[in-house]
Amino acid sequence: MKLELNAGQAAALKELLEITLGDMSHEIAATDNAAFRAMLVARREALAEVAAMFRSATAEHTERDAPSELVRELMHPGA
Repeated sequence: MKLELNAGQAAALKELLEITLGDMSHEIAATDNAAFRAMLVARREALAEVAAMFRSATAEHTERDAPSELVRELMHPGA
C-alpha cells in the first residue's frame, strides 16, 4: 500500500502515532486480561513500525507547529 501525504499531514499523523503509542503503554501495564494485553502489545508493535517509517520518511522535512496543535486538540478536546 502506498500513501502520499504532504509534510503537514505526515507530521500530524506521526505525532498522533507517538501519542497513541504512549497511551498504549499505560493501558498495557494497567490491564489484567492476558489476551487483551497480548492484542495491545501486537498492535503497539505494528504502530511502532509505522511510526519508525514516518520518522525516517519525514527526517528531511521541516515539521510545522500547526499540525502539533491540531493533533493535541483532536486527542484532548478542550484541554
